[in-house]
Amino acid sequence: MKELLKKVRRIEIKTRRLVDSTFAGEYHSAFKGQGLEFDEVRPYQPGDDIRSIDWNVTAKTGEAYIKKFKEEREQTMFVLFDISGSEDFGAGESNKLKVGTEIAAIMAFSAMKNNDKIGLATFSDKIERFYTPQKGRQHILAIIKGLLTHKQGSLKTDIGFAVDRVRRTMNRKSLFILVSDFLDDRYEKSLKRLSMRHEVILIRLFNPAEVISGGFGTVPVVDAESGNMVWINTGDGGYRQAMNQRFEEIGSNLQALSKRHRIDMLTLDTSGDYVMQLEKFFRRRNSRRAKA
Repeated sequence: MKELLKKVRRIEIKTRRLVDSTFAGEYHSAFKGQGLEFDEVRPYQPGDDIRSIDWNVTAKTGEAYIKKFKEEREQTMFVLFDISGSEDFGAGESNKLKVGTEIAAIMAFSAMKNNDKIGLATFSDKIERFYTPQKGRQHILAIIKGLLTHKQGSLKTDIGFAVDRVRRTMNRKSLFILVSDFLDDRYEKSLKRLSMRHEVILIRLFNPAEVISGGFGTVPVVDAESGNMVWINTGDGGYRQAMNQRFEEIGSNLQALSKRHRIDMLTLDTSGDYVMQLEKFFRRRNSRRAKA
């Protein structure tokens, strides 16, 4: 238990420092709030938009009143994090599962700094853990603890199922961040439905070691998505080409999907500085939105 608390504390210190020093400004600009909320009513003045007239108050008082609104500052962020078998790939700091965990922590502490609610679900081909959106440090620490102590359930992935399941729980317009390697091909309809009501960002985790550059004999490989053991001849040029082509197709298909449904997407190299990649992505995103 003491060792777990130390791990939680280390991630908190690391990610909060990153949020405070480099990421907070980009987060605040990107997610400062959406829409308007009711503030008060005031007497109608010449030039006011008649569509803003509050007819109930006007009828009661006999004088015209209009509704005033203010920008809705508080919002809800929900992180969907794929923890299926293929995510546990890469050595040390470049491990996709480790990088994804830290990204989720950064998003959570950024939401806290902006006084937003944060929710999270981990999934494989089912929902592994679900955290209802809330505010506060204790809630975030509970999420991080859950990420560090999760036990691998199913090795398979079903992104569409996870997206649909969580979408049904969210009535209010929210920001969804989906973190996955997207080794699945049955999720476009689900993302389309999600993006029709909510803002969506896709973060594709990719480790360059997944691309095979040369042969190193016949080796036993566990298919992370099925759990089956197979023997692979990595010296087979056809096999290498097929595997590398698969990763290229995943990237190009995801890019095309994102454009079709106007969803922002980042392919993140887990062997590089992921904080710098996130910061550049959100800076470009903010600049693009400001010009729109």
